[in-house]
Amino acid sequence: MMQAIILAGGFGTRLQSVVKDIPKPMANISELPFLAYLFTYLKNYNITDIVLSVGYLHKKITDYFGNSYIGINIKYAIEKEPLDTGGAIINSLQFIDQNQPVIVLNGDTFLQIDYQKLVSFYDKSNSDLTIVLRNVEDSSRYGSVEIDDKNLIVNFIEKNIQQKSGYINGGIYILNPKIFSNYNLAKKFSFEQDFLCEHTASIKPSGFVSKDYFIDIGIPEDYKKAANELPKIIKNKALFLDRDGVINVDYGHVGKIENFHFIDGIFELCQEAQSKGYLIVIVTNQAGIAKGKYTEEQFLELTKWMENEFLNYKIKIAKTYYCPYHEKAAIKQYKQDSFDRKPNPGMLLKAIKEFNIDPRKSIMIGDKESDMEAGRRAKIKNRELFSGKFFKI
Repeated sequence: MMQAIILAGGFGTRLQSVVKDIPKPMANISELPFLAYLFTYLKNYNITDIVLSVGYLHKKITDYFGNSYIGINIKYAIEKEPLDTGGAIINSLQFIDQNQPVIVLNGDTFLQIDYQKLVSFYDKSNSDLTIVLRNVEDSSRYGSVEIDDKNLIVNFIEKNIQQKSGYINGGIYILNPKIFSNYNLAKKFSFEQDFLCEHTASIKPSGFVSKDYFIDIGIPEDYKKAANELPKIIKNKALFLDRDGVINVDYGHVGKIENFHFIDGIFELCQEAQSKGYLIVIVTNQAGIAKGKYTEEQFLELTKWMENEFLNYKIKIAKTYYCPYHEKAAIKQYKQDSFDRKPNPGMLLKAIKEFNIDPRKSIMIGDKESDMEAGRRAKIKNRELFSGKFFKI
């Protein structure tokens, strides 16, 4: 198990001209909040427990992510008043395993590093704190960091007008949760200025150097850059599921709760997929609406109930896509051929775009050849025709 704290409580003042009424880490990047990209990236490195340090408009964050997201357990350290970075970290430590190191990162920046290598470096460093450093050509706007030949940090140098290459603080840390116990610190303090700079000699932090991609969404120009670049770097993977015959027993046009019976093993399958970082997406033809077997409103009511049943098993359905159209519809408004109706790939392609999904890493499970054809046309690499027993993901 690896654990992390994400600092997501800032006001985002500089970004409010383009991102309003939401916390900065919830800024929209291709229909997903910036935080979702961080979660996906961290999940790829088996970071399964995260504390979100939140404050400003925190309900926007808690309502979206809840207590889990793509198999990551989430707890919230809510700031009743701004605590600055150091106070926010200490406030979050109460929710983690005190006997294991914790990764700390900012909720408005992304640095493409190998977290397994970072943890290995920390373990070998014999230090209670490792700071990720970036090597840049011009360190003047950031302030620089000096390290010795053993990768120990010996000095933090303030911003200056002299342009030269050097190491800067990358804003990612891995630390011993007990590191603060020997210091008399205020409730509100800056981790960087009041702790790192003031106590460098006694802390003896080590520096893990990275030259990889970095983006900070703190200003409008960089936010726009992130919106263009980040979806190309971090993509989700999904488990696409047909509904009738895969999620529930197909009695033919199931539109009522009393006729909706879950197939054995579906919850276990989705729990396994979610634990491995897959989004759960449902794509279902619903000709029963077109044929007048039940209304679209009744279908949506049933869908809400179904998704809540999944939530009882701590499974979050990312979205249920449905096609109410049919060429032989009894109801005129639904009588048409639709690109969404499987074997056409419309619903899958909408999900791939909306959730920034990599079809090459995704899975499609259906009980009909039309499901397999839709998956093939959407370029989903792994397709499974369900015949009564689910496979291991």
